[in-house]
Amino acid sequence: MLSDPALTGLTPHQLQHLIETLAAKGDTRRGRPPRLTFADQVLAAVLHLRVNLAAEPLAVLFNSSRTAMHRTLLKIRRLLEAQGITIAPATTRSSNPNNKIKTTG
Repeated sequence: MLSDPALTGLTPHQLQHLIETLAAKGDTRRGRPPRLTFADQVLAAVLHLRVNLAAEPLAVLFNSSRTAMHRTLLKIRRLLEAQGITIAPATTRSSNPNNKIKTTG
């Protein structure tokens, strides 16, 4: 599940609180309704910031276009910044070279 705390760095309660906080400040709807729910928009942005997922794979995961995902990420990042909220990047578990995938034969 994409909202798993191992990916988001947030408990389900923290993620819900973040969604509610941002929705209260900026979920304005003009024009055509977005394909993604506001909760999914926030989740996509959290994954983008936390595990450095680019817009292209996020668009695939959320069944969206790359362009729409870029707009979504920009919108949510602006809301996060306006609220002074930082999503910390995930840290790597180990720098042991024996734990890395071998790419050469």
